[in-house]
Amino acid sequence: MSEKRENIFTLQGEDLRHMILEACDYFEQHKESINDLNVFPVPDGDTGTNMSLTLKAAAGELLSVSSRSIGEVAGIAARSSLMGARGNSGVIFSQLFRGIARGLAGKDEANLYEVGRAFQYGIVYAYNAVSRPIEGTILTVAREIARGSREAIQSSLNFIGLFQIALESGKRALDRTPELLPALKEAGVVDAGGLGLIVFLEGCLQSLLKNASHELETIELTQGSSLKEPERRTPGDGGIFRDEAAANLTEEFDERYPYCTELLIKGKGLSVKKIRSELGKLGESLLVAGEKEIVKVHIHTADPGRILQICLQRGSIHDIKIDNMNDQFIKTRWGSRSGEKNLKGAENTERTSGVAVPLLADQIGIVAISSGDGLTDIFTGMGAHKIIAGGQSMNPSVEDIVEAIQSLPSEMIIVLPNNNNIRLAAEQAVKLVEKEVVVVDTRSLPQGLAALLAFDPAVSLSQNHVEMYQRARQVKTGEVTFAVRDARINNIQVKKDNIIGLSDGELLAQGKTVNGTTADLIKAMFTGEEEILSLFYGREITSSQADQLVGKIETEYPSLEVELHYGGQPLYYYLFSLE
Repeated sequence: MSEKRENIFTLQGEDLRHMILEACDYFEQHKESINDLNVFPVPDGDTGTNMSLTLKAAAGELLSVSSRSIGEVAGIAARSSLMGARGNSGVIFSQLFRGIARGLAGKDEANLYEVGRAFQYGIVYAYNAVSRPIEGTILTVAREIARGSREAIQSSLNFIGLFQIALESGKRALDRTPELLPALKEAGVVDAGGLGLIVFLEGCLQSLLKNASHELETIELTQGSSLKEPERRTPGDGGIFRDEAAANLTEEFDERYPYCTELLIKGKGLSVKKIRSELGKLGESLLVAGEKEIVKVHIHTADPGRILQICLQRGSIHDIKIDNMNDQFIKTRWGSRSGEKNLKGAENTERTSGVAVPLLADQIGIVAISSGDGLTDIFTGMGAHKIIAGGQSMNPSVEDIVEAIQSLPSEMIIVLPNNNNIRLAAEQAVKLVEKEVVVVDTRSLPQGLAALLAFDPAVSLSQNHVEMYQRARQVKTGEVTFAVRDARINNIQVKKDNIIGLSDGELLAQGKTVNGTTADLIKAMFTGEEEILSLFYGREITSSQADQLVGKIETEYPSLEVELHYGGQPLYYYLFSLE
C-alpha cells in the first residue's frame, strides 16, 4: 500500500491486493490444523490444503498486478481462484471471490456499503455452486459473516471495525456448526471449511491493521486459542511401512499374457459369473461386468482368439480391441508394482497409456481422475482417453480438468471424478469449455471402474451418462486406511493409528491389523447377495499380504468370487468393490 491511513472508509485495488497476499501467507501457516478437522480421522483430510492452493492461485496472479482499480483486482482474483480451485471447499471459496468481483465490477474504489453488498453477491454465488446446500458448513459461516458486516455498516464503522464485527459473527456461527451437523458433533470438531474462511478473513484483517499503523493484535481463533501446527508422524502397522517392503513391490510386465483384449458380448440370459469363470484361467487382469443382455470383457491373455471363441458361444461380440502390450511396455506397465512412483508428491499431470484407442472428433472421449499407478493403468487399459493424477489428498484443480477436456479432439466428453471431493471442480470445468461435457457422479475409484465398464461408444452421450451413473450406484465401495487422531464416529471409538474401514462414507470397522480390519469391513458390508469382490491393494501392501487376505476371504465366503489387482494407491491399504 502506498500510504497508511488511520481510518479506512474506502478500499482501493492496492488495498484488496495486499489483503489477499497477506491472507495467503497467514492461511499457509494454519492449513494443517484445518486439515485435521476432517470429520473422519483419515490421513487425507485436505480442506486446508485445497483452500490454501485455491488462495495461492489468486495471490500468484496478483503479485504482478499494479492496478488501483478494486474492480479489476477483484476480477483477477476471481478468475485465477476459480481456475486454481481444488476440492469442494476450494470451489466454494472461489465462488465467494466470484460473487465479490461481481459486486465490485467497474469500481475504482469501494466504500463500506459497496463492499458489504459485494459480499452478499459472494454468498449467492457460493450457495448456487452447491446443488443441495447443507447448513453447518462454510456456507453457514459465510452467511453469518455477511450478516455481521451488515450490522457493522449500520454502525458507521471503518473497515477495521467491519472486519472485526464480521469475524465475531462468523466465529459464533462456526461454534454452532456441530449443532447443525450431527457428524461434526459426534467427531468433536467444527466445520473445516468454515474455519478456513475465518482464517482467511483474519489474514485480511491483519493487512488492514498494518495499513492503519496499529499494533498487530494476536487474534484468538475458534475454541479460544491460536492454531498450532500438529505433530506429524508416519504410522506403522506390523511392518507394513518397512523400507524393505518397497523393494518387494517391483514386478516386470508378465510376457506370458501380452495381448490386452476387450470386447462387448450381446445376447440374452448372459451370466457374468459364468463368463468370468470360463475366462479366468486364460489370462490375468480380468474384468467382466454387465447385465443379462450386455457384458463387457477386459483381459490380458496369450490367446485372444480363444477368448473370442468362448465369448462367441455366449452371444454376438462387438467393439473388439486387441493390443500387443509388448510393443508398448517401455512407458506403460499393467499392474506395475513399482514403489518408486510417488503420486502424492507428483503434479496433477495427464498420463495416457499406449493401449488407448485413437480418439476421433465425433466420438465420445473419457477423462478420468485416478490415484495409484496400478489403478491408472487399469483405467487407461479399459479405455479412458485422458488420466488426471489425483484423488484422496491430491485433488486436481478446475484448470487441470479443463486442460484435460480441451486436449482431446472429441467434442463430446465424459468426466469421471471418482471422488466426492472432486465433483464440484469437475462441474465448474464443464462451464468453462464449449464442448458438450457430462460429469458422471462417481464417488470412488471402484465406482469409476464400474461406470467405465458400462460405457458403450455406440450410444449417445446422454444415454451413456445415465447408464454409467446407474452402474456406478450398483457398487458398494470399501476403503481401509489408518486413523490420524482419536475420534468417535458412528458409535465406534477410534484410537490414533488404528486401522479403520469405511464403506461409502460410513465407518464400519477398526482394528490393529490391516488384513484383519479389511476382513471385518467386508463382513460388515456383505449381505449374502453379492457375487463379486474386486480388491485393489495399495502401495504399502505386498503381493504376499494381499494373497493372504484373498485366501482368508475365499475360505469364509466360498460363493464370493474374488478378483485381486494391484492399485498402487497411496494412504489407503485396500480399496474394493462389492457387487
